[in-house]
Amino acid sequence: RHTSSVKTMSGGITEVGLEQIQDLPKILGNTDPVRFIRSLPGIQTNSEYDSGIHVQGCDNSHNDISIGGVPVYGINHLFGLFSIFNPSHHTKMTFSKSSEINRLGGALKMNLPDTLKKNITGDITLGLLSAQGGIGIRSGNSSHLRISIRQSYMNLLYKKWLKIEENQIKYGFGDYNISWLLTPNKQDQIWVDGYFGQDKAEIDLNEFNLGLHIQWRNYMGAVHWRRKESNYSLHQTLYFSGYDSQCSLKLDISSIKLNPYIKTLGYKGYLKGGKFVAGIDLTHFDVMPQNPETNGLYGTEISTPKHQNATEASIYGEYLDILTDNWTISTRLRGNAYISPEEKIFWSISPDFSASFNAYTYGKITASYRWNRQHIFQCGISNIGLPIEFWFMAGKYSVPQYAQSADITYDVALFNQSLTVSASIYYKRLYNQIEYNGSLFDFFSSVYQLEDYLIKGDGWNYGLNLMAHKQSGPLTGWVSYSVGRALRRFDNRNVKGLYPANHERIHEINAVCSYDLGSWNLSGTFIYASGVPFTAPAYYYISSEHIITKPGEYNACRMR
Repeated sequence: RHTSSVKTMSGGITEVGLEQIQDLPKILGNTDPVRFIRSLPGIQTNSEYDSGIHVQGCDNSHNDISIGGVPVYGINHLFGLFSIFNPSHHTKMTFSKSSEINRLGGALKMNLPDTLKKNITGDITLGLLSAQGGIGIRSGNSSHLRISIRQSYMNLLYKKWLKIEENQIKYGFGDYNISWLLTPNKQDQIWVDGYFGQDKAEIDLNEFNLGLHIQWRNYMGAVHWRRKESNYSLHQTLYFSGYDSQCSLKLDISSIKLNPYIKTLGYKGYLKGGKFVAGIDLTHFDVMPQNPETNGLYGTEISTPKHQNATEASIYGEYLDILTDNWTISTRLRGNAYISPEEKIFWSISPDFSASFNAYTYGKITASYRWNRQHIFQCGISNIGLPIEFWFMAGKYSVPQYAQSADITYDVALFNQSLTVSASIYYKRLYNQIEYNGSLFDFFSSVYQLEDYLIKGDGWNYGLNLMAHKQSGPLTGWVSYSVGRALRRFDNRNVKGLYPANHERIHEINAVCSYDLGSWNLSGTFIYASGVPFTAPAYYYISSEHIITKPGEYNACRMR
C-alpha cells in the first residue's frame, strides 16, 4: 500500500497529498507546501535573501505557480519563511519540472477538491506566529462550501520584544480562501474559487525622523467548469488574479513611494478525447513596473515607467500514444502570439517531445526535449516578496525570453514497488535573460531610469539528480542528491565573463522521513547544501565621511 506523501505520476509529474505532509516537521506551527517541494531533487534550497523555487537552475520568475490552474504572484509571507498556501484548504498539489504554459521553469499547482465530503468538516491549527483553520459545509447532495482562514498574531503575543530603541515594529499577515463545488449531475462539475492575502509592516523611528510603511497583497478569483462524457472531457476557466504592493519611506521632509503591481485577466479551455488534447489560453496583462515617486529630494529626476498592457494568446495540441508494450511517445506543439505594450506582435512555436521505454522490472527510461517561451519578467533587489520587486512585460526593455532543454530520466521500482530509485540528467540553454543590477539607494540618485539598471544575457543550466524513495510501510520518505550548475553571461562592462547565478548551489542532499507508530508519528528533515555565490569587495576606503567601495569579481566568492 502506497503510504508516502509523494507519488510519481506519468509525464514526470509529482503528486503530493497535503493531508499527509501535515505529519512532517512544521515551521513555527505551519506546514508549508512550498517548503516541502524544495526538499525534492533538482529544486534548490533558498538563501536568506531569496525565497523562490529554483527548478534545475532556473530563476523563481520562470515558474508557473497556480491555484486550480489560475496564476498567483508574490506567494511569500514573512520574507519567505512560508508561503500563502493553506494546506488544509487543498486536497493535493502537483508539481512538474517543466511548465505547459509560456514559462521556462517548473509548474506548481494547488488542486481544487473534486469530491463532495461529509456534511460538516473542520480543522484548526495553532502555531507560534499564526492560527489557521477551515470549515466545510455540504448543502444537499450536489454542493460543498469550504472556507479557510489564516491570521497572524505577532503583535498581540510578541509586542514587548518587537521594538527598536523603544520604537514599536508592527507586522501582520492573513490568508483567506473560499471554494464552492457544485455537481448538478454526473457529467458536470463547477467550481467558484477565490483567494485574498495581505501583509503589513511598519516602523517609525521618531528620533531619526524616519518612517517605513509596507503593504503587499495578492488576490485571485475564478470560475471553473468541467464536463465529462463517455469519449471526451471539456474543462474551461475564466479568471482574474493580481498582486500589488505599496512602500512608503519618509526621512525628514523627503519621501519615496514604490507602487508596482501586476493584474491578469484570462481564459483557459481544453478538450481531451482519447489520445488527443487541444486547448487555448488567452491572457491580458496590466503591469506597473517599478515606479518610484519622490518628494523633497533636491535634484532627483525620476523617469517614471508607464503601466504596460500586453496580450498573450496560445493554441496547443497534444498527442499521447502507446506504440508497443514497451514504447510510449508524447508530442505537444504550442503556437503563441504576443502583443507587446508597444503593440508589436511576436509570433513563436514551442515544440515538446518525449519518448519512454518501459522494461518493467528493469526500469523505465524517458528522454524529452522542449522549447519554452516566456513574455513576462520579474526583477528586484531581492526575491523575498517586498515592494522592491516588480514585473514588466517583454517589449521596450527586452525581447521575449526562451529556452531549449533536454533531459533523460531512469526510474525503477524494487521490492514489490515499496522502494523506487530514480536518476536524471538535464541541460537547459536560456536566452534573453534579465537581472536587476541596482540597489535601493539608486532611487536617491540624480537621474533614475529603469533600463539603466537592467543587464541582459544568456544562461546555461545542467546537472544530475538522484533519489531513493521508500513509499510504503510505516517508514516512508526519501534521500536525494543533486549536483548542478546555473551559469550566466551578461553583456555589461561591470559584469564580465561567465559566472554563477545568485541562487546556485552546486551540491545538495535532502533527507525526509516519517515513521507511523499508530497513535504517534515521528518525522524529520535534513538538508546539506553548498553555499551560494556572492560578490566580495576588492577594497573600500572613507572619503569625506563617505564609504567608497570597489566591488571585486562578480559572484566570484561563495558562502560556506
